[in-house]
Amino acid sequence: MKRLKFAKSKCIGCQLCAQACSAMHEGEYAPSKARIGIETYYDKGGELKYKDSFCILCGICKKQCPVDAISLEEHIIVDHDKCIGCGVCQRACPKKVIRIRDEKSYICDTCDGDPACVKICPQNALTFE
Repeated sequence: MKRLKFAKSKCIGCQLCAQACSAMHEGEYAPSKARIGIETYYDKGGELKYKDSFCILCGICKKQCPVDAISLEEHIIVDHDKCIGCGVCQRACPKKVIRIRDEKSYICDTCDGDPACVKICPQNALTFE
């Protein structure tokens, strides 16, 4: 099964990945609506650091969903007809990457195997392997 991989050493914090994600899924450039992201922060020494924020396909959300709205195949799929937006999956997620919006859960689906975030990354910090 292919997964997103993040090379911190290559990242420049441009947020193009989050822009591409929101454009692909929401039709607008709004990183706050992205299903993935790269968090940037400064450590105590003033050095810029990066932390990835995307699904690692662990399947915990699927196991915890009380209405069986989440499936795990080559990527995570949320059946929005079944999803009740209860947030159980969000609370169970070890990476805290599940978003609840409009009473539905949203999780990275790797753009059905062709992730827009990987294609747009100018530094090749994101790969799909």
